[in-house]
Amino acid sequence: MQVILPDEQVHEIQLLLSNLIKQEIEQILNNSNIESPFLNKKQACQYLGIANNTLDNWIDKGLPKIKIGKTIRFNKFEVNRWLESQ
Repeated sequence: MQVILPDEQVHEIQLLLSNLIKQEIEQILNNSNIESPFLNKKQACQYLGIANNTLDNWIDKGLPKIKIGKTIRFNKFEVNRWLESQ
């Protein structure tokens, strides 16, 4: 079955889809909290573009981390500085 729509409706559908995609991307970016100067392990992996195992290896090699109880955070400034020194 084929549906033929007028150009105006096709354009409306394209705009709706575009807006939905834009909203979804904005929501993902807002939820990732990547703008914060401090990152959790998942965010650090996303920020650095590496796997969790690689992050653990880098921590063992001296990647700066902040540990509060069982919570680990990474300061982006310190992470960048560490990367530049490697």
